[in-house]
Amino acid sequence: MNSSANPGSSHVTVKNLAFALVTFVFVLIAHAVAYLTHEYSHSLTAWSLGWMKQPFGIDYGPATAYNIIFLGDVSDNVDYSPILASGNGHSAALIALAGPFMGNGLLYFILYGLTSTSFIKSRRFVLAFFYWLSLMCAANVWGYVPIRAITTHADIAIAAQGLGISTWGLFPFVMLVSGYITYHFFCRMFPKVCQAVAGDVEGNLALLIAFTSFWYFSFYGADGISGSYGFISQILSITSRYLLFPLCVVYLSSRYAIGNWTRHQLPAQ
Repeated sequence: MNSSANPGSSHVTVKNLAFALVTFVFVLIAHAVAYLTHEYSHSLTAWSLGWMKQPFGIDYGPATAYNIIFLGDVSDNVDYSPILASGNGHSAALIALAGPFMGNGLLYFILYGLTSTSFIKSRRFVLAFFYWLSLMCAANVWGYVPIRAITTHADIAIAAQGLGISTWGLFPFVMLVSGYITYHFFCRMFPKVCQAVAGDVEGNLALLIAFTSFWYFSFYGADGISGSYGFISQILSITSRYLLFPLCVVYLSSRYAIGNWTRHQLPAQ
């Protein structure tokens, strides 16, 4: 009786699974691209300022399964010590900030602009990939600011050292940029493309929201959760993963999914 009441349920489930699998592949590729644009922005900036011999001379790390999939051992290969020791602190700061704010932040806004072009809008899978790449860029910025900003190492700490200020002194300025990118992503990018990316299949929008919330606030937001970046970073990571992640699901669902689902379920008057 239930199957006759909803004869298309199995068909929808297959489409949901297909959407999830395609999204999963797009997500992994987009993560790799955003990761590499981040690291290449460091190395290209260092090379342009005369501090690296090769513009793409990053360290790719070992060929382990984890590193191949998530690039976790890939690094910019920039030696900041001689730059700072030579009194070129501003160069060190520029190189350090280039990763999150040029390789990811600037690229995010470029991608947002491209999603308005007719070529991208008319091709659903291309639009979907651009969406996921934009998320990886925006979320990567979040992973540095605020998550790993108040710490003794990594990009923001190096930039603060190069500028001769504390990470607390630099934090308001970089947080202003990161906060705006997060606001722009969830209030401009997501509503702009969510229906087109999810399509007309019931359940796909819920999957889109789940993937989006997880990668933004849990995957990228948890980089400091082990405590390796200090206590403040650890608290921020815990907050991002265990509070902001579910709150994001609720916010996006209530704003973009639940209302549409309810209207579809209401009997015709």
